[in-house]
Amino acid sequence: MDQDPLKLFGQRLAMFRKARGWSQEKLALESGLARSYVGGIERGLRNVALVNICVLADTLNVAPAELLNFEHNSSLRVEQVLTPYGNPNDPMVAISRAVGKMNPEDQALVASLVKVLATRFRSRR
Repeated sequence: MDQDPLKLFGQRLAMFRKARGWSQEKLALESGLARSYVGGIERGLRNVALVNICVLADTLNVAPAELLNFEHNSSLRVEQVLTPYGNPNDPMVAISRAVGKMNPEDQALVASLVKVLATRFRSRR
């Protein structure tokens, strides 16, 4: 690798963040990480733990591998950032992400609640 992987990762993270129109503060708030930590990552000063790579990827709604794909370290358009995981402002995407973080038992409960609610809403039409 020709360059420092920490700097490359930081550049890639900043690119995805900016493509979303987010500040470092917004990314920190959404991810639950400290703003100073996010800034340090983007400057290539922090060695990021795998769990935090996954947290950042989930927050940005991209696959973790996308953050590590240093070969494509060029400008991104918003449309590229919104795929393959969809628009993060879409309620279905938000629901899917939230439910995906639950344990299987809670996921089953949410699924049954959604079925009941969907049936009730259909009967109101």
